[in-house]
Amino acid sequence: MEFQEFFKHAKSSIKILGTNSLIPHLEDSGRFLGDLLLLNKDLHILILCESDNENFSQSLCTDTDTSRRRLSFAALGVHRARIMGTGRNDGLMEAIREHVRSQRDSEQILQRIQIKQVNLRLPVNLIQADGRIWCCIITDSAADLDSYFSVEENQRLKEELLSYIDFYVSPERGGIYLSKPGEELIQLYDRNGIPRGIYPRACFYTTEFSRYSVWGFVFNRKGGLLLHQRSKTTKDGRGLWDKSMGGHVDLLDSSTSITAERELVEEMFLPQAEYTKYLRADLGDIVHFGEWNTRKRPERTFKGGFAALSESDWAMFRATDMHGAPLTVTRISDRRIHEDDDKVTVKRTVFRSDVYLFIAPPQYLDTPEEMERLLKHAEKSGAAEAHKVVTLEELRRWMAETEMRGTTRETFTDDMIFINLQYRDLLEGFSEFVRFVSEGQAT
Repeated sequence: MEFQEFFKHAKSSIKILGTNSLIPHLEDSGRFLGDLLLLNKDLHILILCESDNENFSQSLCTDTDTSRRRLSFAALGVHRARIMGTGRNDGLMEAIREHVRSQRDSEQILQRIQIKQVNLRLPVNLIQADGRIWCCIITDSAADLDSYFSVEENQRLKEELLSYIDFYVSPERGGIYLSKPGEELIQLYDRNGIPRGIYPRACFYTTEFSRYSVWGFVFNRKGGLLLHQRSKTTKDGRGLWDKSMGGHVDLLDSSTSITAERELVEEMFLPQAEYTKYLRADLGDIVHFGEWNTRKRPERTFKGGFAALSESDWAMFRATDMHGAPLTVTRISDRRIHEDDDKVTVKRTVFRSDVYLFIAPPQYLDTPEEMERLLKHAEKSGAAEAHKVVTLEELRRWMAETEMRGTTRETFTDDMIFINLQYRDLLEGFSEFVRFVSEGQAT
């Protein structure tokens, strides 16, 4: 069957689940699909491409000497990029855009086609054109157009496959595992902390599995703790006061200490970050002192080490628990989510968070003027609404006041409330440590 034959009679809906079996025809179909959208004003097209995980699994079977049609993992990625695009005005959407550009309603036409990545398993590839459906079984050889067969004569199979498609496209069900081109993907961990796959951020608002992150607490040389107010445009925790910095462990991070260093650069907007390339500090100016455990390494031993730091060096420590083990906090967090209609809902998610402590160089965060110079780019860019340095006693009083007024959850993130209750001793101890080792250095 020719590629166009599957779709040419469709008037209202085309759904393609899995695109590897349509290589190379789909990636070259911009003109054909554009004409279909121009001709049929009610036609909507949904194309769901394979994820890297799926492509890798398939390549283990198809990239062999015995495969009838051989396709490697790299080749599958190239073909997917030709369909989804890589963010540089390419891909199938751009080909359609070029074809319909002269039409007055070209943007309305483009709104009727969606191309996403499905991050769940794909045991079959499917084509649905209005009421008709074709199926392609995934085997040990790369499938092609000839692998599709119509299921019109098998009503039970057709109903099962229609239900399968409906699951993937339903926003409340499998649709939460779809991702747009360039969307952030996060490693998913099961209840035992074992990594199980890579999925979009939107699917993590559940207590069935967890995501890995870091928490970072930044202190100035006077022992004050830096807080930041979350942007008023973000959906999660909009406008709430939060810890100094934090973020998800990137798929390419070799350890969470790398994540913590990267997040410090990104969220404090040091020079390697997008907005502050002209500032002095970079990852090379973050000196990792290992675990902070004063029972094993007395405070006085750090004074000499701190004196040897340069004027732009940041000190970094891995926090430890009461037993001296590296501190990883695993907890259910209530997240305040602002929907598109500005309605606030609370969604629960599970975080596994390694905790890191930072000490800023002298004259970086010791005065309001220094803070403004260092952090103004983050605030102007919308990455954060505001920052402030507080003593731990000031933070305690602030939270107590909001609790009396009943506004704590409208003022602080759930993480900050938890930290104030469970890890105040850690922060107070580290604040005292900072003041001790910085005597004679802070200005």
